[in-house]
Amino acid sequence: MFSVYFDYLLNFLIKIKSLIIFYFSWIVIHYICSQLYVYYCVPYTWYGIFTSPFLSLAPHCSAFRWIIYESGNVLYGMWIAISSWTVANLLTYN
Repeated sequence: MFSVYFDYLLNFLIKIKSLIIFYFSWIVIHYICSQLYVYYCVPYTWYGIFTSPFLSLAPHCSAFRWIIYESGNVLYGMWIAISSWTVANLLTYN
């Protein structure tokens, strides 16, 4: 009986493998760019307080902000899709 559920889960994960890779990539990109933005654009020192207005306009900081914003939108859509799929399956469960 356990093997039937395991096979069902394995087949399901194989079907959604590309979605898992897609969203996991966005999660990693979001995390890395958030850390890089803090390190390069708003350093946690007194020097960072005074330089952050100038650094925030730099091209790399603008790119980090754009990636953080867009990846946040993708992750928001991910949670909407997961919750919609879950509710749809719960409501149609026999």
